[in-house]
Amino acid sequence: MKSVFITGASGAIGAAIAEEFAKNGYAVGIGYHKNEKAANKLADKISGEKFCFDVSDFSETEKAVGLFVGKYGGIDVAVNNAGVALPVKTILDTTEEEFDRVFDIDVKGVYNFSKAVIPHMLGKGGAIVNVSSVWGVVGASCEAVYSAAKAAVIGFTKSLAKEYAGANVRINAVAPGFIDTPMNDGICGKDRQETVAEIPLGRTGRAEEVAKAVFFLADKGTYITGETLNVNGGWFV
Repeated sequence: MKSVFITGASGAIGAAIAEEFAKNGYAVGIGYHKNEKAANKLADKISGEKFCFDVSDFSETEKAVGLFVGKYGGIDVAVNNAGVALPVKTILDTTEEEFDRVFDIDVKGVYNFSKAVIPHMLGKGGAIVNVSSVWGVVGASCEAVYSAAKAAVIGFTKSLAKEYAGANVRINAVAPGFIDTPMNDGICGKDRQETVAEIPLGRTGRAEEVAKAVFFLADKGTYITGETLNVNGGWFV
């Protein structure tokens, strides 16, 4: 049985990714940090295995990956999904502590998890999918820190894909647009209507649609590496 380890799996998109892989016969590792209730619910639903760790801490991350590999005998797919955002505000209103928190999780977390899983893929191949954002592609006003972090994920993806293509480790990213998740609950009323009106497909995206894109890149796109797949309804093309 193939295996997948997903960080931030207790969130809406992470849970959808976990369910998509489970539906397709994968053994699923549910990485989470604080939301144990959601992790428990997901583990019961898909018969997944939970691993609690802080992606911004390499020693914790490496230990969790070791436990995963010990249980499943290896790792076929890793999904860097853990991430945080800040409230919409200008850079002048953003503190250094907020900047550090976003980069520690959204960028350093991707570095840590990738560094921990790649040694277990060498010699047999594997796939890593990093979850970026539409704002990592085009940037967003009043979300400079988040946009910069997600842009860094895309650059990291391209570079790492070149480093490990020879070892048959494929590394890609997805860049979700306006997805209907709790992270976007703050966009409501007129603001939400105006945003949706800008999207050619005329609606918000669903977490399961992002999950299907992740699964495609990891499992089906065997000749694709170093790419960023935009999942945004044509919002930015």
